[in-house]
Amino acid sequence: MDKQKINFTVSGMHCGSCEMLIKDELGELPGASDAEIDFKSGKGSVFLNLGQSKPDDIIKAVANAGYKATIETLLQKQTNGISDMKVTQKILSNGKPMKIKFQSVTTADGKVLEGQDGKLYFDGRVDNKKAAQFSIPKDKTEDSKDFIDRLLRSVNLLNTLDVNKGESRTISESIPNGITTGVAQQITPPQNSGSEKVALSLSGMHCTSCAGIIERSLKKVPGVKEARVNFTAEKASVTVDSGSVSEDALIEAVKKAGYKATVLDEADPEFETRKQQEEISGQFKKFIISFILSVPMLYFMFFEFFQGLPGSAILSPYIGIASLILTTPVQFIIGKGFYKGMWSALRMRTFNMDSLIAIGTSTAYFYSLFNFINYFLTKGSLIGLNGARIPDLYFETAAFLITFVILGKWLEAKAKGRTSEAIKKLMGLQAKTARVIRNGQTLDIPIDQVVKGDLLMVRPGEKVPVDGVIASGTSAIDESMITGESMPVEKKEGDNVIGGTINKTGSFQFTATRVGAETTLSQIIRLVEDAQGSKAPIQAFADRISAYFVPAVIGIAALTFIVWFFVLGAPLAFALMAFTAVIVIACPCALGLATPTAIMVGTGKGAEHGILVKGGEPLESACKINAIVFDKTGTLTKGKPEVTDIESLGSLDEDEVLEIAASIEKQSEHPLAEAIYNYAQEEEVKLQEVTNFKAIPGHGVQAEINGKVYYFGNRKLISDIVGLPIDRVNRKMTRLEDQGITVMILATKEEILGLIGVADTVKETSAEAVEKLQRMGIEVWMITGDNERTARAIAEQVGITNVLAEVLPEDKANEVKKLQNLGKKVAMVGDGINDAPALAQAELGIAMGSGTDVAMETGGIVIIKNDLRDVVHAISLSKETMGKIKQNMFFALFYNVIGIPVAARVFAGMGLVLKPELAGLAMALSSISVVSNSLLLRRYLPGKTNYLSIFAPALMMLLFTFVFFEFARFSSNMSKETPMIAAAEGISPINKQAGEMLSQGQNKINFADNNPKLFLQTVSLNNKSLKAKEGVLTLGRDEVVVGYEEAMAMKEKQLFQKPGDIINDFFGIPQVKVVGILEQTGTLLDKYYFVNSDTFGELSSTGNIKVSLASDGTSKFFYSASGNIPEKVKDNIRSDGFNPVYIANNKYEPVYIGVDEAEMMKKEKVFSRDGDLIKNFFSRNIIVAGVLPKTNTVLDTFHFVNTN
Repeated sequence: MDKQKINFTVSGMHCGSCEMLIKDELGELPGASDAEIDFKSGKGSVFLNLGQSKPDDIIKAVANAGYKATIETLLQKQTNGISDMKVTQKILSNGKPMKIKFQSVTTADGKVLEGQDGKLYFDGRVDNKKAAQFSIPKDKTEDSKDFIDRLLRSVNLLNTLDVNKGESRTISESIPNGITTGVAQQITPPQNSGSEKVALSLSGMHCTSCAGIIERSLKKVPGVKEARVNFTAEKASVTVDSGSVSEDALIEAVKKAGYKATVLDEADPEFETRKQQEEISGQFKKFIISFILSVPMLYFMFFEFFQGLPGSAILSPYIGIASLILTTPVQFIIGKGFYKGMWSALRMRTFNMDSLIAIGTSTAYFYSLFNFINYFLTKGSLIGLNGARIPDLYFETAAFLITFVILGKWLEAKAKGRTSEAIKKLMGLQAKTARVIRNGQTLDIPIDQVVKGDLLMVRPGEKVPVDGVIASGTSAIDESMITGESMPVEKKEGDNVIGGTINKTGSFQFTATRVGAETTLSQIIRLVEDAQGSKAPIQAFADRISAYFVPAVIGIAALTFIVWFFVLGAPLAFALMAFTAVIVIACPCALGLATPTAIMVGTGKGAEHGILVKGGEPLESACKINAIVFDKTGTLTKGKPEVTDIESLGSLDEDEVLEIAASIEKQSEHPLAEAIYNYAQEEEVKLQEVTNFKAIPGHGVQAEINGKVYYFGNRKLISDIVGLPIDRVNRKMTRLEDQGITVMILATKEEILGLIGVADTVKETSAEAVEKLQRMGIEVWMITGDNERTARAIAEQVGITNVLAEVLPEDKANEVKKLQNLGKKVAMVGDGINDAPALAQAELGIAMGSGTDVAMETGGIVIIKNDLRDVVHAISLSKETMGKIKQNMFFALFYNVIGIPVAARVFAGMGLVLKPELAGLAMALSSISVVSNSLLLRRYLPGKTNYLSIFAPALMMLLFTFVFFEFARFSSNMSKETPMIAAAEGISPINKQAGEMLSQGQNKINFADNNPKLFLQTVSLNNKSLKAKEGVLTLGRDEVVVGYEEAMAMKEKQLFQKPGDIINDFFGIPQVKVVGILEQTGTLLDKYYFVNSDTFGELSSTGNIKVSLASDGTSKFFYSASGNIPEKVKDNIRSDGFNPVYIANNKYEPVYIGVDEAEMMKKEKVFSRDGDLIKNFFSRNIIVAGVLPKTNTVLDTFHFVNTN
């Protein structure tokens, strides 16, 4: 019976010994084989013959070992012939062709030993691993099941897996219509059999909290080892156990978290560009729709402070129902993403930006909806009565808040798209097609169909499609896009070419050596993408703040509401709007964008100039470096030494010294050995056969020629190991070493035979780079295995005074550690395998691009051009990038520090009140400013000062602060809550001096279009400390001085334009002359008309008003309403509403109170509800008959009383 692979999790493991104990127990199970246990991930698997044992037996076996197991899944069958086949499935979009990828990898782990018969044999384990990946279109998945099952059992499959490199085979198996049968064999490098990476493209995130939610959701998927989400790049990198997690499971996990994900198509270079354009387009459409729906409400808002706007009288009663209809689709269709995000966050027991926006907009919307429904239930009308609007509705706050947030998201998406331009440029370098020569025919094929070993042709002006080696022909190739070198590089047969570079002159053919993801360009793109997706250590600070920030903001907002409403007694609407503004202004978006945007732009800019930074950590480390150690050979020098001197000191002549030395050094890989061997080849020296070659690290080499042992190396080799005195050659060696020449000694056990001097030329840019580093305050060291004299001679040429000489390769890391122990932050620059430990030991490893793969893998920064000036540029770019990160974090925190108090209305007494919708716009602008600041890095040029990047942040901070406070000031001027603000702060709408003036004169009231007009009888205003804005303040018969606000409204209606103009039919007077306009006072006087006693007597009057001064200096307005009630409040005052009420033999006069005056009296705890009794209120006992609805006129400050 076939075996099945069973996955399970194990708890309680601590080390590798735990793994062995469990494996031993599982090995005892009948029908069990190939058990794999990993104590780090807590996972295991075993192939089991279900006819002999059951999955429950696994649990028992693990329990016998002292651990607990849980069965996860039954995976693929283990069939004869392909027992270790790993099968995975990938779903493609409809219409795409089916793809099948097979991989066969053989690995050997053991030793090669010599038997008694002298023959070599292998003692160890050989593993053959095979893998198959089926990429199937969605519309073919059902048809493909039988085909795949038959294919896996097919003998032809085994033949396919054994195909030689570069060949193609066709599997003769009937398959469903529309599925391609050709299988091209491509040998790929072996992957880590334990894990694999899956890249996902994400959408729907709004802040770093969203990224955290997705990470947590992905990590909950069984088989996921690690998940890392980059909010700015909108990508996820997921490390999973090989074969245990499907891509669909990862996509579903993201979906459950409330977001969307697709598998990143790395073969499609346009994928990211299309996605970004879709994101920008989608946000723009949302913004346009919400803006169109919100614009009418903006017009409605203008009615409040621009009297006489067209349609204001007709539309005012309908504003409530219209705003409800317009806001509802904005709230629940355009804004549904915020609710989904909040719900997902709540399921993960956290909060995010969506939570803040959803809470803020819902507060405004549902509070308004409650007031609207309450008005309908109490008044029986869906529109405002008596031409007035329905009071206390804030629908426009919710609509504009969402509109401004969407606007911010659109601008942010456009800005973020620019941060990834470096990746787009690199991807744009990739060729789309290749011209391949197969079976004597030249074919143009897609680039992804090129395989290793293919022979390709490139003509002038074309891109080199993949990496390879020139087989025939010569040319000059422009490699500037990869190396930064501006001059074309001459290429001949045997030279390497790089994919993505441009052929300038001749045609040539080359053999492909690296294809697909292995090419140099693909590796650079992947490295830059990984770097842009990484987090700098400083990001941990931002993450810690963000983790607590949103809950803290909600707490601050709640506290704001409690203090205003319960402690200070502010109106409910005022407290709710303060709560909403705090919720909205404090979104952590700017903080979340601070680090990733700067890293994306900085690493991308580095890649443009041949500096590959492998992430945020080396970027941050580079800023802290105060000591840098250069390896000599290949780093400070060209790494191509040449023979300069040969001296015979014994029984051999110079040619024989060269012959023996070159014969020995042919076996060595050291650069000095290569120089001696190449020199011998040029001199056409015949080399001898060498046996028993042995390298002695840090000393030299030894070998046998014709049975005689020779030694070739430095002083230590001859004196310490061979044991010969070197006194007689010291003077000659010193003379050469003082010239920077490395001298090696050739000797036998009996005598010293000769000296060979080799010199390595210093790079042209080394001295300049060292000087610049020293000017930056960085201590420069050189480390080498050369002797002290040679080392100092080279160091002197480049300006280095700190030299570490005669250091063995294995001791380089120790020397770096010694410097670190002195408190220095050390960078190590090297290019060889022996530099790798030191590169890893240093805080920052910088690998030269001409070096070995090991060095480049170990280095945190890779210098592609092999130019040491780029080491300086790498450090300066890192400093500028980290400076941007710190600036961004300061901006983000600064915005919140100034934003939250203003939003909480702490400065309401100073007239600074931030409306929630403008708080949303300010929040969006703060995010945009952070991204814009990061984009200033795009102006970075190596060796140049980026002045714009230096001065722009300060200007941006000043500009934002100005705009922010202007928003607050503008909010205060436009706010419907201004009377409430006054009430909450204890500010009377009229000062004491004006109150005395009004209380001492006679007042009248009349109405025009149901709006109250106030008149005061006075002889002159000249003695009242008032000033004329225009005209004079002295009054005659049929003359009038107009308060500032009334004058502006009348001018707008073109009732008059300037003092001296005549107004006809003025409230019962045929004509009056405007003699002056009062300068703005900021009090109720701005709404008054001032006339003398004669004119006052001619004025018609709807009702009489009396102004009385309270003991605290505030003014109280009393309207004698009996029989003549204003239309705006008529429905709220009963016809018998002013009849006295007798309670306990005490007489109480009914009083109706305007809404703003009532709020102030409630705050002062004069009364709390309708029906309350107030004794000795201006010498009368009164009963509060009711609080009148809001009219948005001066009537809101009046007391309505009977004529008594």
